[in-house]
Amino acid sequence: MTKKETMKLYAGRIGFFMAGGLLVFAVMSFTVVNTANRQNEQLTKTLDTSRYEAGRLLADAEAQLENRDYIKAKESLTALFANQPGSEEAVKGKALMVSVEKAEKASNVKWEAAMPAIKQEWSEKLTAEILSKADAERAKLEASLEETINKEWDKAKTKIRAEWEKTI
Repeated sequence: MTKKETMKLYAGRIGFFMAGGLLVFAVMSFTVVNTANRQNEQLTKTLDTSRYEAGRLLADAEAQLENRDYIKAKESLTALFANQPGSEEAVKGKALMVSVEKAEKASNVKWEAAMPAIKQEWSEKLTAEILSKADAERAKLEASLEETINKEWDKAKTKIRAEWEKTI
């Protein structure tokens, strides 16, 4: 065999080897990707089912109502209505939504009635704190006032004397 034929033979073998490797890689990638995509879809469905499970959403809303977290209770019920509209829990959730709205309104009415007194008490406490800080700063300033005056006098004494001497 000549050198040229040997090179052609090696080049052909290398080409077939690379094509075979590429084919094996493509088949493996395709099967692995398809398997991963199927698993991803299955996990997404499972997650959506658990996240938007009617019983869990209703129980969450009830617990949030007990904790007086009306906004989150409404969010849980809204998710229940959006994701499980025909369920038995959705029917119970509609009744619970009415209770949540009533409780929220009652809480708002109580707050509005109590707010002026609470605001007055809070304002008095804040005023006392601010005045206390101001008094402390003033006491600190007054304690060092004589010393500050003496330092400034030492700095300005020669200038003041010069001006005084001009007036005599």
